[in-house]
Amino acid sequence: MPKMVGVITIGQTPRVDMIQDIRKHLPEGTRILEKGVLDGKTVKEIQELLPEEGHTVLISRMRNGESATMAKEKVIPIIQGLVDELHREGVSLIILACTGKFPLFKSEIPIIYPDHLLNFAVKGLLREGPLAVIVPLPEQGGAIIDKWKEAGFHAIHADSSPYEFSKENMIEAVRRLDRFPAMAIVLDCMGYTEEMKSIAQAHTTKPVILSRSVIFGLAGELI
Repeated sequence: MPKMVGVITIGQTPRVDMIQDIRKHLPEGTRILEKGVLDGKTVKEIQELLPEEGHTVLISRMRNGESATMAKEKVIPIIQGLVDELHREGVSLIILACTGKFPLFKSEIPIIYPDHLLNFAVKGLLREGPLAVIVPLPEQGGAIIDKWKEAGFHAIHADSSPYEFSKENMIEAVRRLDRFPAMAIVLDCMGYTEEMKSIAQAHTTKPVILSRSVIFGLAGELI
């Protein structure tokens, strides 16, 4: 019987920008069951999730291709509810499709936390030192610096959104970071694609690390 993998996105499903990249790393016949934090939410309910002062800002994709921001602190209980739903639906693995730092959710099924895997993968490759990081929003910079500091890196960041993507903005961000003696550039959001990585890599001699490639590749090893 084919296995089922649950994917929790911080935005809305379906994630047409992401699912094919997941599928190519999974065994043939694996079913993917998507759940979105904002699925079924009204405009008012989505607005109630907006970040307030002191909150950690998350951004994700809406069904119509636009983006939405929300407070990590407000969506944590929603994510736990989606984990519970996936338990009942019989998945064998859950992928949390966000590189933000989250607490461990209550689950008897393995959950892939991109934050943990990405940090350890980069640390295994580069050990420590200066690291260039591209994030979607400038207001995510403080949280990103703290996150990578815990992994032993001094992070220098620039922003370029994968959801309102601009090739020019990505090139500008890469060129800005390329001036610093960083060992690599990390595209620190699951929204960045292979095409976006190619654009970034064409404008730097530093290695460019794509979050989704690291996470989905490791997920495939568990199925």
